[in-house]
Amino acid sequence: MAYIVGVDRNQTRMITTSLDDLIDKDNSVRVIDAYVESLDLQELGFTEYSGSNRGQSPYRRSDLLKLHIYGYLNKIRSSRALEVEAKRNLELMWLINSITPDHGTIAGFVQKNKEAFHNVLRNLTLILKGWGLIDGKLVAIDGTKIRAQNSKHNCITQSGLDKKIEYAEAQINAYLMAMEKADSTDDNFKEKLQTYQELKEQYLRQKQELENEGLEQKSLIDTDSRRMKNNGSLDICYNVQSVVDAQNHFVIDISTTNDINDQNQLYIMAKDAADLLDVENPEVLADTGYYNGTEIKNCVDDGMKVYIKKARANNSTKDNEFRKEKFMYDKEHDIYICPTGNKLLFFENTSKNGIKYRRYKCRDCSSCKYKNACTSSASGRTLQRWEHEDILDIVHQNTLDNNEIYKQRRCIVEHPFGTIKRTLGYSFFLRRQIDNVDAEASSMFIAYNIKRLLSMFSTKELIK
Repeated sequence: MAYIVGVDRNQTRMITTSLDDLIDKDNSVRVIDAYVESLDLQELGFTEYSGSNRGQSPYRRSDLLKLHIYGYLNKIRSSRALEVEAKRNLELMWLINSITPDHGTIAGFVQKNKEAFHNVLRNLTLILKGWGLIDGKLVAIDGTKIRAQNSKHNCITQSGLDKKIEYAEAQINAYLMAMEKADSTDDNFKEKLQTYQELKEQYLRQKQELENEGLEQKSLIDTDSRRMKNNGSLDICYNVQSVVDAQNHFVIDISTTNDINDQNQLYIMAKDAADLLDVENPEVLADTGYYNGTEIKNCVDDGMKVYIKKARANNSTKDNEFRKEKFMYDKEHDIYICPTGNKLLFFENTSKNGIKYRRYKCRDCSSCKYKNACTSSASGRTLQRWEHEDILDIVHQNTLDNNEIYKQRRCIVEHPFGTIKRTLGYSFFLRRQIDNVDAEASSMFIAYNIKRLLSMFSTKELIK
């Protein structure tokens, strides 16, 4: 049978086709081109050049931004990989007019304009709002951990250093005893002994540095990254926060932090999104990881309607039947009533970290047959109530009453993370230091929003 053999590579041909003829009319690069050409890069914070300086002429910032966005949209983040693609990829040749910047130029463009990439993401959000694709009336907030360029071995902690010092001391003692017993001056023994002595001194110096800086942990390579829980294990990561609009699942804004949890992120993320979109009284969805009384109160004070599930507050015995939420608060008499009907009466005011509480104590614990299940305290069960806990009670009840709205949270906010990590494969960062990492994270979500647009509209509809 005959085969399709193609064209002889040694055959001389005259190619009269333009690059534009080789790119389909519905190719996504046409969207990238039209989008970047519509931007005022200087207003967004990109460094522009007048072209009158001595030396080699610079590349247009718009061409380098097109190259950068194309790379993130097509799973190509490395500046060296982009350098190669610019020389062989017809789509890129069309997009950036066949320029061939080297990897140093590409990396330098990102380094010098790192703050501008976040502005591009926010600008894209405003464009989407103008098209009616984002309204900001219902938003969901969540965070994800993305691995940093720092191995676990290059992260020191107080407890980890204590173990290393203990091990080094044990090895030093073992070699000293071995040398004494053998009455040996073996150079190998001396070398190993010196190695462990130097290691011990290094660990002690690192421990002193942690104490001087008031830190529990420190990353040695990417100093802004932190060790935090990631999918059930400890890893060196950044905590990337995002606000996602419920209407079409577009990302409104992000924030790259090194906080090991989400408890201090609710208000700032909700406030930034509301200010960016100029929306009043938005509805905000968040999971239990964001449950922080002060943050929730700040949102409510700003007119936001928050839907969030309460964090479980276990009692000292870990018995679920005697958790705090099982105790009913009687506002009229200012008492708590326990599950067995006993009363907890107010007995003192207290404060912690500037937050004021009222404490309540049960006087019938000694005669209660459930005391051992309720508390391990010899003096009886006590509860504390925040001075603004009425607000938390209202938010909790609103969440229960609007459970159908709250159940949308997962579908709204976890969709972008799934696309970023699984479809695009961005489960780790290439850059170091939080400002560089934020530029990289912003680029990921710019790519996500454009990818989302391309799934909803044709190229012709987007560039018309």
